[in-house]
Amino acid sequence: MRWIRVVVLAASAVLVLGFVAAVGVVFTRPELMPSGPYHPRAIYCKLLGYPVHPWVRVDPAKRFTLRVWSTRWPIFREGYGYDDLIDEAAAEFRRTHPNVDVEYVLLRLDEIGPAIAAACANTTPPDICMAPFDPSLVESGLVVPLDVFMRGKEAGDAAADSFDLRALGPLALRGRVWAWPAWTSMQSWAGNAQILREAGVDVERVMTLGWSYDDVLAMVRAVAARQAGMEERYRTYGLVLDAASMATLDTLMRAAGRGLALACDGSLAWQGAPLLSVLSFLEQAREERAFPEPASRMGGLMLELFWNGRAAVIGPVGPGFARHVRERRERVAEGKLPYAFKGVEPVLLPIPHPPGGAANPCVSVRSAMVFRHPGRGGEDAARLAVEFARLLARKEALWLARELCVVPAHLADRKQVRGTIGPDGASERFLLAAASSGAVCSHTSAALAQKEREIRERVIAPALSEFWKGSLAAGDFDAHVRKGLPGGAPESR
Repeated sequence: MRWIRVVVLAASAVLVLGFVAAVGVVFTRPELMPSGPYHPRAIYCKLLGYPVHPWVRVDPAKRFTLRVWSTRWPIFREGYGYDDLIDEAAAEFRRTHPNVDVEYVLLRLDEIGPAIAAACANTTPPDICMAPFDPSLVESGLVVPLDVFMRGKEAGDAAADSFDLRALGPLALRGRVWAWPAWTSMQSWAGNAQILREAGVDVERVMTLGWSYDDVLAMVRAVAARQAGMEERYRTYGLVLDAASMATLDTLMRAAGRGLALACDGSLAWQGAPLLSVLSFLEQAREERAFPEPASRMGGLMLELFWNGRAAVIGPVGPGFARHVRERRERVAEGKLPYAFKGVEPVLLPIPHPPGGAANPCVSVRSAMVFRHPGRGGEDAARLAVEFARLLARKEALWLARELCVVPAHLADRKQVRGTIGPDGASERFLLAAASSGAVCSHTSAALAQKEREIRERVIAPALSEFWKGSLAAGDFDAHVRKGLPGGAPESR
């Protein structure tokens, strides 16, 4: 009997060793076994906490409908618009997944962020959302982590090292990546290089190294000196800024290293020396007669004054301005606007920073977030959504790089559109450098993100309106804002 036990043990050991060896082989070469819950890689991913992974089995006989939310970009060239881009991506996806349909809802850019936040709060998100990345949505538990799709040779051109690290980094949280990076955009100022050079500004140096408040004020004084005795209706202004929204203050604070109005503990971050420095700069520029009056309404005159050669610098501007410049150049080439650039040489410029500080490019990363619906099951639909989101993110990036002058996050795609990202070579170099050096500012807490939005809208924006009207001085702004804070937002210590 003893020898029987020995044989059984030996046979069992051989079977176990053989099973372990087989598992090891399949783990190393996952294509040897069909996808499914018992694939070694699938078991490993589940153990690591990834319910959606590359080895989720998708039944080819089952019908799926993926719902996509994105932005309605008002761009049409030869009858081709964003709807056509999504339809084209869906048709391409159906060639390998004929059982998948795509439905989409397109919103305005300023609507999509609040809409997806509300959908996550109500546990009714779409399968895919194309929007600026919002890390506070991760708290919902509905966002699918995607770093498991970026590992190993199976990932191919979806591997993490295929993307610009500056675009991929903001999408990482808690050791995981939560979206496909699509493209990077930036907010900047725009300048008339002809006027700036006459004012003694080294435009190329500013584009490369940035400039401080003192540099801008020196330019403002030089421009004002050339206008001595000139009638107001013919004057050229050093600065024409957006005073109708929080964009000017927001970008200046971001460039100063304070991108968020609230600190991570919920206290007010926009206060004290950093805030006073920004507002004092704007106040001093006004005293130097940099702005047209009334300053509170000058934003509506930005483009008119710029294209009439009466503004040295306007801002802030986004990707749409570079497209605007390109379109005008195309119309000039067609003979439709022969005098469009008379006395105007448009260039993109960084947002200025405090004296002695470093420049912080104001960038944002557009991404494709994938959501898993609550409850058991749905991994197969989410698995398909991951694949379609990756396809759509790259197609959108390539299209908008040519149309809106944004920078694709995928390095191979970036090479493909070189020469078309900016309206000119200098602007393209500026945009590429900013995309590879800028930092994204956002809250990881949904509650804190909501509190930030409320304080901006209800407290800071009204105070800023009074500042532009001249009824609130820079030195009084801090106390005015803190007085209006709700009880749930403690003051900074």
